[in-house]
Amino acid sequence: MNKFFRSSVALVAGVSLLGLSGCALGGSTGDSESAPPSASRGAALEGFDPCTFFKPEELTSYGVSTQAEDFTLVSFQPGCAWNGEKMDIALQKNADETVESLEKGGSYDKYTRIKIAGRDAARMIAPGFTDQGGCVTVVSAGDGIVLYQLTAAMRDSVADPCGEMEKIANQTASRLPE
Repeated sequence: MNKFFRSSVALVAGVSLLGLSGCALGGSTGDSESAPPSASRGAALEGFDPCTFFKPEELTSYGVSTQAEDFTLVSFQPGCAWNGEKMDIALQKNADETVESLEKGGSYDKYTRIKIAGRDAARMIAPGFTDQGGCVTVVSAGDGIVLYQLTAAMRDSVADPCGEMEKIANQTASRLPE
């Protein structure tokens, strides 16, 4: 595992832990209209495989390897990563969170609600990662979320990490589960 990939792991580990909302930790989010957990929650994401989502020609055009590496840092957020010279990208799914619950349940340097391919989404930067060459685009998918993540090899390897990740998400999000 190279130094660049370890930095990516650190960024996403922080994001994964931030995804542990008060509700997931057994607390209350204060939302009296929260639905009780059900077996159907996230069912649309169940069959979605982040590791086979990107087409080889897409990965090549992004400047990353076509070979996926497991990137499951916590069991409830499985995914894969692809390494490149200038940047790494990763894709994970989480059936327990939504764009809204993630916003309410975490502390971020930046969490800005946006639209990606007509879906609810957010631009997220984990605490301490502002201007460090990383960005996460959270996209609503199948009663949960998919996290598109970019970590630059150096803080200035990618001029606009969030813009680059959002471009990739906009090009591919139409294929995500509804």
